[in-house]
Amino acid sequence: MKRFLLILFAAFCVSMQSHGQTVGLVLSGGGAKGIAHIGIIKALEENNVPIDYVAGTSMGAIVGAWYAMGYTPDDMLNLILSEDFSMWSRGILDERYIYYFKKPEPSPEIVSFNIALQDSTKLEPHFLPNSLINHFPMNYGFMRLFAPYSAQCDGNFDNLFVPFRAVASDVYHKRALVMKDGDLGDAVRASMTFPFVFKPIEIDSVLVYDGGIYNNFPVDVMKADFNPDIIIGSIVAAKIDKPKENDIINQIENMVMQKSDYTLDPEDGILMRFDLSDVGLLDFPKAQQIAQIGYDYTMSIMDSIKSRIPRELSQETRQLQRMVFKSKTPDLVFKDVSVEGGNHQQQEYIKRQFETDDTFTEEQAKASYYKTISDGKIFDLIPHARYDKESGLFDLDLKANVHDQLAVGIGGFISSTSSNQVCIGAHYRTVSLNSLDLDLTGQIGQSYISGVFSSRFDLKTPIPMYLNLQAVAARQKFYQNETLFYSDRMPSFITQSEQYVKLRLGLPFLISSKAIVSVGYGRMSDRYYQSNTVDFSKNEQDRSRYDLFVASMKFDRNNLNHYMYPTSGTDCSVLGLLAYGKERFTPYDTGLQPNSKQTLSWLQLEGNIHTYIPFGDKFVLGVRGKAVVSSKGLLSNYTSTLIQAPAFTPTPHSKTIFNPAFRSTQYLAAGVIPVWKILNNLQFRNEFYLFAPFRQIYEGEGMLPYYGKAFTKYHFMGESSVVLNLSFASISLYANYYDYPARNWNFGVNIGLLVFSPKFLE
Repeated sequence: MKRFLLILFAAFCVSMQSHGQTVGLVLSGGGAKGIAHIGIIKALEENNVPIDYVAGTSMGAIVGAWYAMGYTPDDMLNLILSEDFSMWSRGILDERYIYYFKKPEPSPEIVSFNIALQDSTKLEPHFLPNSLINHFPMNYGFMRLFAPYSAQCDGNFDNLFVPFRAVASDVYHKRALVMKDGDLGDAVRASMTFPFVFKPIEIDSVLVYDGGIYNNFPVDVMKADFNPDIIIGSIVAAKIDKPKENDIINQIENMVMQKSDYTLDPEDGILMRFDLSDVGLLDFPKAQQIAQIGYDYTMSIMDSIKSRIPRELSQETRQLQRMVFKSKTPDLVFKDVSVEGGNHQQQEYIKRQFETDDTFTEEQAKASYYKTISDGKIFDLIPHARYDKESGLFDLDLKANVHDQLAVGIGGFISSTSSNQVCIGAHYRTVSLNSLDLDLTGQIGQSYISGVFSSRFDLKTPIPMYLNLQAVAARQKFYQNETLFYSDRMPSFITQSEQYVKLRLGLPFLISSKAIVSVGYGRMSDRYYQSNTVDFSKNEQDRSRYDLFVASMKFDRNNLNHYMYPTSGTDCSVLGLLAYGKERFTPYDTGLQPNSKQTLSWLQLEGNIHTYIPFGDKFVLGVRGKAVVSSKGLLSNYTSTLIQAPAFTPTPHSKTIFNPAFRSTQYLAAGVIPVWKILNNLQFRNEFYLFAPFRQIYEGEGMLPYYGKAFTKYHFMGESSVVLNLSFASISLYANYYDYPARNWNFGVNIGLLVFSPKFLE
């Protein structure tokens, strides 16, 4: 009864005002500059100035749509400053929903070429993304935000809280498109799709782009569709001027934006123009300051506005109308899923990710959407919520761009050290209920060579799981100069090789974790010198060979935002490993040491934590720790024991060198990583680590190893670097220090991604 009375009273208020003066609000595009429109609306509402119609382009369409949906100015600002909006506008996937079980393994590949199976002569290079902003977060975010209001107005924008128009551009037919009905989210998305920054969407089989290309100030649309008595126009767009050499967005703007008519006849209304040249296209974090500029300017001319618009709409009445409008907005709850695009098997695969026994909520739909795109096989997945008036529920319609693919990738790592390497990979991906992934990857360089064959087969079981067969052959060389080992009897040259086969069973563990059970057989071979005083022309290397059977279980969670230089997220893992096999030692000089064989068996447990804690917008503190506990005994000699001991290598440089001080069969290690984010992708990074072996391994008589006393040795490493993270690689300039050997400073440059093949004992 109460709701009925509210509706009746609101209808009465509207009918009383329908014969009065009507006011239209026209909002230009301009990226983040358009937040000034919110300040204008706030000032108008506080002074009881009515807004009967709204039309906008690009950011003006976003603000206009929110107002037409019944959002208050404060609601709009809160949304722009929210984490959700930040992710949409920057193309950041919500890591809380990434299905880690389906994520592909990290790869050093930088550029890839997709080969269409229907036409093998067609190559699709993927070096840079199709758009600067990842479209997946916006795809889902816009559906969630706008779908309830599309349902409420029944696809007719005249039925919104305030009648609304958005302007987009059809570049194929070279004309502006006026969006007055259909899906509200699509209308707004089309209107603000700035070329190369956001991925365009398709409407009526035509790709549509930012409305600012042909009409960035739609006064003509306001007149033609609504013909209000008076128009308030807001222009925040910068004048198209000579392109700037160091501003790529400004250059794109100059190429695609046509000259718009920014005039408003004084007899038709009031024009407000803002100079926001210091605000960038994506400066949304400045929302409060930008909105305040719009508010202050509007307040400064309020007397002039009210002299032109004598009609008033009280804040109480407006708020009552909002309450009535929003009370009729349906909740976003889904009952059925349909898929368009791909073949039948691919459609069934996508539908299965959303399978539920009953209805499902928006939160569940988001988790399923992110689950579907986590493996990178879906090129695009556009969701639409279609409202069923009879049931009061929505159907989720998914338009998918998916096909089986054969891809070739190229990448590598360039360094000022001897760690340069090139990577070439071939990959075959299918999308179905029993998806198959085949990967063949090779890396070659002066110090590292590897080849990996991997096949993953998703099982059609009630609990998602996969089988993964992995075959790896790898060899790594460690080079050290004589000065480094001048005072220590340590090897100056080491070569580690391993060849193994593993069968792994993967299972999901919550959303961001997985469990992997594996069994395997491998042969590891080490060639090394046991002294730094070696005549390389006469002496050959000693050799150790290990034939091992391994069984392991690993729980792993990883949502770090970057493989080499992360600034957010957490990597946490626990590994339990059981090994059994034989060691064979063959020395070069049997007069010093005899050939030997022994049976090996041990249990090894490892725990790892690597996480980042933000302190404000610019500073992040990383924390890292690792513990290894093992029943592994000492091997045939001191050097072989160290080579096969687990190493602590937290930095890219430490992975490429052999430092005996940071190797032990059992150890604790911990460190802190203060990071200053100079820009979004540019950081000044510092890493400080302490390494504590349970018992230091020493060399005794006859080159035999022995353990020292518990926790009597500690070692330190530190590194500072300036890092530029690009979408496909990293560039870093670093300086580091190890406390062993003495005065061990290193300086260098790295470009690319340093990703080694998976090791047998991991």
